[in-house]
Amino acid sequence: MSDTTKKRLKFAGKLLFVCLLLGILYYSFRDSMGDMLTELANVSPQVVMSLFLTVILYHIFEGHITWLIVHKTHPEYPRLKGFCNAFYCSFYKTATLGSGSGIAGIYYLNKAGIPVPNATGMYFFQYIVHKVSMAVYSLLLFLATYGFIHASFADYQCYILLGFAGVCVIAGVLLAVATVPWMQTACNLLANRFRAKHPSWEEKLTGAGHKLALLQAESRSLLQDPILLLHLFLCNVLKFTIWYIIPWIVFCNSLGGEYGDLPFSFLQCFALTSLSQSLAGVIPTPAGIGSVEAVFTLLFRRLLPEAKALSAVLLYRFATMLLPCAIGAFFVLGERIISLHRKKRTAD
Repeated sequence: MSDTTKKRLKFAGKLLFVCLLLGILYYSFRDSMGDMLTELANVSPQVVMSLFLTVILYHIFEGHITWLIVHKTHPEYPRLKGFCNAFYCSFYKTATLGSGSGIAGIYYLNKAGIPVPNATGMYFFQYIVHKVSMAVYSLLLFLATYGFIHASFADYQCYILLGFAGVCVIAGVLLAVATVPWMQTACNLLANRFRAKHPSWEEKLTGAGHKLALLQAESRSLLQDPILLLHLFLCNVLKFTIWYIIPWIVFCNSLGGEYGDLPFSFLQCFALTSLSQSLAGVIPTPAGIGSVEAVFTLLFRRLLPEAKALSAVLLYRFATMLLPCAIGAFFVLGERIISLHRKKRTAD
């Protein structure tokens, strides 16, 4: 079986899994679909513009994070390239259901003159900082609103705590892999055992070991600058804030701009959105599709009518996946056109 066929089968499997999850969600909430469509039909142009603005701001911060990491060792890397890289990755994240985002990021950095080994380490480090920052930020918001969450979700509390434990474990393992020297040795020993049992995995295991070495080398360089790490954390907090504010905008719109009747405050809504995003990350679904919708709806429908929770999660997904993908398509198209012009000029 060729690599192309394997990739197609893998993508088809992901697509089937996502369709299954969305089908389960539809079956679970089918009685509220009519009311949800009514809610969506009443979305004002101001909310749509607000969602567009959140997408632009999120990618400005994401691009700035990329620029900060790359600029450390390649001062010539322009800020605009970081912004373009953010949208470029967003397109492939949605188009490939999550699997192509990393490859796209490394490819775009390489096109900007960053060697592939360095670009690989930089992108993986950026991903780890993203995950660790999300875990820390969610934990802080959870602690700040613990009284409200305990009162509203007492029967879910053990599951929420287990989910948080999973988030912290994932973040801790990623951080250890990137920073602890003996982790590379342990991974190499584990890889050798797999090689003995599965000789056909030789190429993949060698590639994974090489990427791990690149990640640790890049991480050691970046971790020597605590100011940079603080800057990266704050930028991640700001970009998460941009995303987490979306449900509040949607809920206020459904009340005609008034929020006095909402059963939660701005901070509490903010914490619930953060909690939904973090806990969904523990569920291994392609690009988080299905898991975010499920956790978000389960939490918010305890406090609001089901139709409002469903319309909010759909608009949240529109702003965090579909709209960035649509905008990113223009960046991908532009990059392809520029590449073709360069090849033509070289041929001439």
